[in-house]
Amino acid sequence: AAAVWRSVRGRAATTSTNTARLAALSASSNAPPHKPDSDAPLLDWKLIYRQRLALERNWKHGEYTTHAFNAHQDAIYCLQFDADKIVTGSRDHSIKLFDSTSYQLIKSFTGHNGSVLCLQFNESLLISGSSDSTINQWDIHSGKLIRSLTGHRESVLNLKFDDHVIVSCSKDKTIKIWSTQDGELVRTLKGHRAAVNAIQFCKGLIVSASGDRTIKLWNMSTGELSKTLVGHARGIACIQFDGQLIVSGSSDKTIKIWNALSGELLNTLYGHDELVRTVQFDSFRIVSASYDKSIKVWDLKTGELLHTLEEHTHRVFKLQFNECRIVSCSQDQSIIIWDFSHGVDTSFFQT
Repeated sequence: AAAVWRSVRGRAATTSTNTARLAALSASSNAPPHKPDSDAPLLDWKLIYRQRLALERNWKHGEYTTHAFNAHQDAIYCLQFDADKIVTGSRDHSIKLFDSTSYQLIKSFTGHNGSVLCLQFNESLLISGSSDSTINQWDIHSGKLIRSLTGHRESVLNLKFDDHVIVSCSKDKTIKIWSTQDGELVRTLKGHRAAVNAIQFCKGLIVSASGDRTIKLWNMSTGELSKTLVGHARGIACIQFDGQLIVSGSSDKTIKIWNALSGELLNTLYGHDELVRTVQFDSFRIVSASYDKSIKVWDLKTGELLHTLEEHTHRVFKLQFNECRIVSCSQDQSIIIWDFSHGVDTSFFQT
């Protein structure tokens, strides 16, 4: 793929099918404690601290480089990246896997008959959801389609999975829980009055966000609705949930931060000019992107807007970030990597 380099500085009704099985699927595994390797070299903690400070300084002052490349022949709706690869899904019905260093195309996955609206991968599986109403499970190494899950009646708008379960949500107003191992439908959750646009799960809780302006929390094992959060003035497009906090973005142009346990609204962030389509947070910051073509970086604790990043020429549909960089995709058919690690030894950090 052709690449262009730029440098920038400054700137409760539920339908149950198998409660016992679901409880077993969603149970967390008890891994044995890690034993340190006595032969491992000692880390230079002072060097690591200096590199951490340098990296945070770049984030604070908005110092980054960008790399952009065209990835598809139509709008790019979803992505995920790790140290080795960037995986994207598009309106052109395809999924593509790129090398995260060279940005060269490694393989394509074809099989959906509609736009690829959401995806997630781990070390062995890639799972995608489409406007064709199906969920596809792929072998990420071979590119082979393992199985296709059918059950939603309309577009699959978001999904998340782990080793045990896949949780999906749809324009058909439902949330479905499937077995990752065999693709069997375990449970359907009903309660939203409009399309369910986003889904997350953590610590036995499912959090869903809908065009009906509500966020709902569900018990994963029983399927029972435990809480409904109301506060957005219009439909909710995206959420992230870490077990304690929920951050949501809406077509009311705001971002809201919630205490997931109490349901308390902690803060509302204003700054985007159109629908907030994608949001992610970590311990320090929130990064959001919007139909207004911009990406914004906020201080998680204070809610202060730190930076606005503007290089996309159309709506931004999805982003992901880690300690060193943001990767975003857009209706403009491009992927942009916003790299904050200039001058930093990144071998100590997740890249």
